[in-house]
Amino acid sequence: MSTVNLTNEDSEYMQTGDMDITYISTSSQQTELPGGAEQQTMRVYLRVRPFSKEELSDKEDQDCVGIENSQTVTLNAPKGSATMKSSEKGIGMSLHKFSFSQIFGPEIMQSELFEATVKSQMSDFVDGKNALLFSYGVTNAGKTYTIQGTPKQPGILPRVLDATFQYIGGHLYDGMDLKPYLRNDAQYLDPDQVKQEKSAKAAIFASVKEECAPLGSSGLESCSALTSNPTEADSSQFALWVAFFEIYNECVYDLLQASLGSKSKKRSSLRVCDDGAGNCYVKDLRWINIHTLGEASKVLQFGNKNRSAAATKMNQSSSRSHSIFTIKLLKIEDGTVTQISEFSLCDLAGSERCNKTKTFGERLKEAGNINNSLLILGKCLTALHNNQTEGMKNSYIPFRESKLTKLFQAVFCGKGRASMIVNINQCASTYDETLHVMKFSAVAKQVVLVIPDKPLKSLGPCLVGRDGKPLVKNGVIDTEALESFLSEEELLDEEDEANMSLAIENELANMIESLRTKLLAERKRNLVQEMEIRNEMGDAMLQQLMESEELRSRQIEKLKESFEEKLENTFEIYKDAIREHAYQSAMNNLEDDYVPVDEFIAEQDKVETLKRKVSELEGLTSSIRGLCAVPTVDQSCQTHPYKSTEAAGDDQCKHLYKEKCAIDSICEDKQQLIISLEKRLKDINVTLQNARDGYLAKSSELDDLQRKSKDQTESMEETLWQNVENDREIASLKSELAKLSQKPPVQLKPKRGLLANIRDAVTSPRKTSTSRTPRKTDRTAHP
Repeated sequence: MSTVNLTNEDSEYMQTGDMDITYISTSSQQTELPGGAEQQTMRVYLRVRPFSKEELSDKEDQDCVGIENSQTVTLNAPKGSATMKSSEKGIGMSLHKFSFSQIFGPEIMQSELFEATVKSQMSDFVDGKNALLFSYGVTNAGKTYTIQGTPKQPGILPRVLDATFQYIGGHLYDGMDLKPYLRNDAQYLDPDQVKQEKSAKAAIFASVKEECAPLGSSGLESCSALTSNPTEADSSQFALWVAFFEIYNECVYDLLQASLGSKSKKRSSLRVCDDGAGNCYVKDLRWINIHTLGEASKVLQFGNKNRSAAATKMNQSSSRSHSIFTIKLLKIEDGTVTQISEFSLCDLAGSERCNKTKTFGERLKEAGNINNSLLILGKCLTALHNNQTEGMKNSYIPFRESKLTKLFQAVFCGKGRASMIVNINQCASTYDETLHVMKFSAVAKQVVLVIPDKPLKSLGPCLVGRDGKPLVKNGVIDTEALESFLSEEELLDEEDEANMSLAIENELANMIESLRTKLLAERKRNLVQEMEIRNEMGDAMLQQLMESEELRSRQIEKLKESFEEKLENTFEIYKDAIREHAYQSAMNNLEDDYVPVDEFIAEQDKVETLKRKVSELEGLTSSIRGLCAVPTVDQSCQTHPYKSTEAAGDDQCKHLYKEKCAIDSICEDKQQLIISLEKRLKDINVTLQNARDGYLAKSSELDDLQRKSKDQTESMEETLWQNVENDREIASLKSELAKLSQKPPVQLKPKRGLLANIRDAVTSPRKTSTSRTPRKTDRTAHP
């Protein structure tokens, strides 16, 4: 929420107790300044909204707001509020007092509010002065009700319109050919433009339902006379034009433009422009000419349908934009607009805290823009007050930081009367927000408005002399400035003062002719200088191109050499890596199964020796078995003397059999060793085959790299060839540039422009009135 902190210069603090602080603002005074200008403080009114049934049931009535008299109000912080918590910690006070121009309680009627607040501004409005009224307060405080009201209880806006129509009476201008233009001007409309205005007005009225009761048809009491109404003998007439627009998310939208059929289509925003005299206006804003209060009511209803509103936790129909309804009164005499006055009623969107309104998404963005614009408004009012306070250094007033303050900058700076109606509620839940609003109003009430007696005239083009002083002031020739502008021989007689303009026109024609001659000479000189500069720039550019081309060629050669060297190094690295990998792989596979050749041959010799021994033993065994078989056959015929010989043969056979078994076991072991050695030889062969395959694969990769190197070399040669082609193109361009530089400069054809037309317009009266010639004044004849 935007807040405005008061300093010692902003208000006087009167301590009335340990928990009491009073904000006493400067009283609203009106003083006369030298030159007829008026000085007065901004009038700030306070309106307190009554409780609703829901608020009473929620126990919001905790006597937070107390009205002491018609100009003083007291705020007492309720329990649970941030102000009370701060005061309990010794920071700040819990009781605050504020003074206003006038305070209106919950029982005030709409008619009484209008009579007490806007009546004086209405008198200024019909007398040709500008007025501004804006309502300010937290959300759900009754701002829109105060401005617009209801059909049974009309607000300030319909009462202002009704009072204006009562003042005009029978002097209403029926035509629509005079329309407001810019901020303080008017323009004439042709018949086609008048038809367009009528059709736009009819379209708005056709879209408003007839069953809707117009504001002002009931509930409006007849207002007392503002000032003396125009008399029957008075020939002046009045035209009333209205506009209705809003400022939503810092963009200006016209509420009287036809709404788009689809919500997805984005509305076109309008620009806030300056008319050159310090007055801001909304460009392309639609103005509607109204003749009755019923028409004004339809315009208001149409605009309210297009206004941005949404539901929040604190307000079911919360305004999400600042709406401005502007009324312009044109005083017309003999078909000419002699006076324009403006009355703007601004319904500001309510300041709010997002944690209480429970806004998020688009509503959160809207709340941020609303609080930001209100914060800038508070900064502007504070800066205005500080600049008007003695001893304070003048500070920058940020009018241009917000569309709202930019539009009403002229009013705050004295080009109209501004007043504010502060709306608050008495709920305890919104006490902290209400306190901030009251502090803001205390600053606004101290702003001093300096209103000049006569409105400032807008600056326009004027004719000046040699010394820079204007020769024409307010449409009338200044005699003193003219005499200082002309020499003694050029002064005219009093009888020929009617031909004074002719001498000025001749002087202007001669001046125009000399200026034209100087202009042509300057153009020729500039043309020659331009050609010289172009030639110099072309030569410099060509030299720079040649140098850059040479530098690029050297860089390409260096890159080529470095690339070739890198490729050779890469090939060597790949070769060494492949050899190392092949050798390492073979060694890893053969490390466990490797058997020296000498050992292998020795083992084979042992096996052969053992085989021979086995064969010998087998022959010996067979012979022994043959000897043993003879005694077994003739055993029956043998006698006991041969038994000893048979026992000796059996022992020898047993011994030989044991040796045979030992030799067989040795042979089997050697055979297993031979088989294992053969397996190792097979594995070694497989490993060598794998190493060979790997070597072949690496060789193929090396061949691929060599081919890539060759391709890169060819691309470099192609790049060099393109560079040669570019050199040729540069040489051809240089030759063409040399040919163009040798051609003579093109002669410019004289153009018949504004100066020639002025000369014809000036010299034409001289041709038609050749019979009348100015006579020089004779100073001796007139002492």
